[in-house]
Amino acid sequence: MPEPTEDTPPATGYVVDAENVAEMARLIRQARTLSEHFGLLPESIAPSPGERILDIGCGSGEWALAMAERFPDSRITGIDISERMIAYARYVAHDRGIVNIQFEVMDACQPVAFSDASFDMINTRFIVGFMSTVLWPRLLRECFRLLRPGGPFCSCEPESLGTTTSLSLAQYNLVITQAMRKAGKCFSPSGEQLGITAVQHRLLQEAGFQHLRQEALGINYSIGMPAHLAMVENFQTFLKLLQPLIVRNGLATQEYIEILYARTLEEMQVDDFCAMAFFQRVWGNKPA
Repeated sequence: MPEPTEDTPPATGYVVDAENVAEMARLIRQARTLSEHFGLLPESIAPSPGERILDIGCGSGEWALAMAERFPDSRITGIDISERMIAYARYVAHDRGIVNIQFEVMDACQPVAFSDASFDMINTRFIVGFMSTVLWPRLLRECFRLLRPGGPFCSCEPESLGTTTSLSLAQYNLVITQAMRKAGKCFSPSGEQLGITAVQHRLLQEAGFQHLRQEALGINYSIGMPAHLAMVENFQTFLKLLQPLIVRNGLATQEYIEILYARTLEEMQVDDFCAMAFFQRVWGNKPA
């Protein structure tokens, strides 16, 4: 087997190292921001007592832990490939005294180690970072298998860093999308959009889910808006951690991306900075 080199992508398929401590801290903050703006579930999904709920790609467990606290009669399971994040999630659950939850180390890009119809509901949120266009249909078929008949599946994904008045942030967004495209994670053939929101509905439909619904979501992180500070802190870490991916794919030199990074953070603090990030949530049910 050849030795890994600086051109070798992370073996996990993540664009950022799944065991990175800074990434774990960022994901915790990001999950809280998303839940604050979008809630945990669409209003039409209301878990019943005793339901078994699976969170795929749970990261540090923020969504799963919040669900376990809100629905104490349910049984929540979170899975993630990162041993560090699963260990942290288990610690938090123990520290808070949350007993209706469990976390397991599993690779969602492989067949999941649960039997058919093991869960009453399945959730995924922001898994585009490790899912290739080839793996999306496979994972959704696996979710279909794991759900009981009639059970809901919910998918929430971002489209890009959003639209903005910052030239540097727009350029950073473009180069990130180009890197993601080279990594096989973009459904869009060109431009600065990932394309996932264009195909979410079709992917769920082809996997067999019915009664599909979807909603567009957005976070205004312009200067002076409530989400501005949280998003700046998010990008301060996220954009830094993506630099190896960008350089590895030959899209920029380290010197150039460092300059662009500094300019981006500076422009996000100017008085007239405006930005809006867009997301989409799609959900449906396995036929009863």
